[in-house]
Amino acid sequence: MTRQLALRLNPLVAFYQVEMAEAEELLIAWRHPLHLPDPGHPAGRPYTRPFGRLPFVMEDQGRVAACVVLASTINASVCKDRGLHRYNTVDLARIARSPDRRDEKCLRAVLRIAREYLVPLWPLAYPKWRQVAALSSTSLPGTPGSMYRLDGFEKIRESKPKAASGWQGVSAANAIADGATGLWVYRYPVPLT
Repeated sequence: MTRQLALRLNPLVAFYQVEMAEAEELLIAWRHPLHLPDPGHPAGRPYTRPFGRLPFVMEDQGRVAACVVLASTINASVCKDRGLHRYNTVDLARIARSPDRRDEKCLRAVLRIAREYLVPLWPLAYPKWRQVAALSSTSLPGTPGSMYRLDGFEKIRESKPKAASGWQGVSAANAIADGATGLWVYRYPVPLT
């Protein structure tokens, strides 16, 4: 077998769309801060956002190294003065990596691949989104958001912890550091269709 054929059959690095249950299992196993155990969920908090979502894993030579979940935004309006709303913005709901030391630096690559290659799949899966003008993400409390800032995202605002409202319970982020989250947005130069 030629080397090129071997690489095509066994890619060194690959992304695969997976079921949400598989992504949730990884988020819990890798101890993502929003999926840590609590009294109500001793095995780890499940992913409970009831919106559209596309979960993916990144494999390194067949070994799962990272996970990313794209989702519709929680709020109908993302940023009114910039014209960003639920139907032209995709949310990077989760991004996580394996605790294996080989994966310590992979999240920036995962973020870029999600932004450039995975987000364009969103309108195919959810036709209500005719175009995607931006990718948004929320940095966890106690983190500076450097991964986003250094990769072309702009910090739109910082939000303090919120109480439960409507269908949405208290966010697990409220219990992390000061509970303040940062909303980061990457605007595509030309909207994705």
